[in-house]
Amino acid sequence: MRSTKIKVGVVGAAVCAFTLMLAGWATGAQTAAAPVGSGKASATKSICGLGTGKKATGRPIKLGGIAMLIPGVDFTTIGKVAKAYFDCVNDNGGIRGRPIQYVLYNEQLNPAQQASLARKLVESDKVVGIVGNTSFTECGTNWKYYRSKGYTVIGAGVQAECFGTPTFVETNMGPRYSNIGAAQALVRAGAKSIVVASPSTIAAYADGGALKVAERAGLPNRSFPVTLPVTDANTIIRQLYQAAGEGGGIILDFTPDTAPALMKAAIAQGLVDKVKWGSSTPIANTFMAGQFPEFDGKLFVNSEFGLLDASQGPDTRLMLAVLKRYTKIDPQAFAQMGFMAGKFATQALLNVKGAVTAKSYNAAVRGLKNVKTDMLCKPWYVGNNLPYHIPNNWDITVDYRDGKVVLKEKCFAIAAVDQELVRTRVWEKRFNLNTAK
Repeated sequence: MRSTKIKVGVVGAAVCAFTLMLAGWATGAQTAAAPVGSGKASATKSICGLGTGKKATGRPIKLGGIAMLIPGVDFTTIGKVAKAYFDCVNDNGGIRGRPIQYVLYNEQLNPAQQASLARKLVESDKVVGIVGNTSFTECGTNWKYYRSKGYTVIGAGVQAECFGTPTFVETNMGPRYSNIGAAQALVRAGAKSIVVASPSTIAAYADGGALKVAERAGLPNRSFPVTLPVTDANTIIRQLYQAAGEGGGIILDFTPDTAPALMKAAIAQGLVDKVKWGSSTPIANTFMAGQFPEFDGKLFVNSEFGLLDASQGPDTRLMLAVLKRYTKIDPQAFAQMGFMAGKFATQALLNVKGAVTAKSYNAAVRGLKNVKTDMLCKPWYVGNNLPYHIPNNWDITVDYRDGKVVLKEKCFAIAAVDQELVRTRVWEKRFNLNTAK
């Protein structure tokens, strides 16, 4: 009798194991049938391209980009995430069956190299579009060349020419406008002064708007250019504190490659609670939040994009899935820039009627307007024949709390202390560029 019970128990266990195995196969089959970015787009779901779930196998459509990589600053993340988005598009039918072939070149802040790479992309690689460019100076070097060839570049800007010429249209607002937003938040918080520290290469442009905000508020202000890479963070932080004074506001305009050394110096010198700390967008990520609990509740980080939280909306959820499937890159502001660059370029490609050429693609880019994404406070646009583009000009303020980036202030308008932004908002209304609900 005992033997029979054992046999029955063995058979029962085998049946259970087989059932679980079948369930695993079914789950695997379901997963395989629904790759990242597939399905039908809706108000609650974003997809990659056509969302077919089938690999594109036709003749490739070539796109390319240029990213700066120097000690202390790595902008290649933006182009890498744009490529990840294109890989997702290619796994979902591509551009009506044609995959996107994307090449990303790195430059080392060398104008001759920047010019050579631009010509290589256009004349040798014969890309139909340029996407994901990010650099301290490449916009200034190449904007006239791109214009002469009829290219409109979708990327992430830093210097004045990225936002002041017809050639470039950026997913971000850049350090000048982000610093303006940080200065606005610090003024609202009662800062007694505004001191802005940026890399010396871009300080004259990046800091100027924040100083205007301070002047309007009647506050002492100063720009503090910093040479990269930083070799003596303690001295820099001490000088910033002396310039700001107790109760003053200090804006750190640096990437996660450089900012940590300065924040550690502030902690070591006991200065975290003696001033109000502001920042431009790049340090708005969970990695930084987890490293610096001493700053919890004490930061005014201007974030050009929505929180890196799946609850924000379908584009954010898709980006998180794309990062996990196609990269080893952590969720961050640079990832949002690259994701949107890929998304907007793909939308332009899908809008092309007929043959996809450099002429037809770039015309489609210039025709983009009212492009909605939960990553931005307002729809994104390019707009035909505008002399320059600042489509991202509303954003939020965030802070750190328990290893997370949290909302501190909801969407607000970046102060129009520059005439370029005054004119931009006139064009937005006149040409219905970002008024879609």
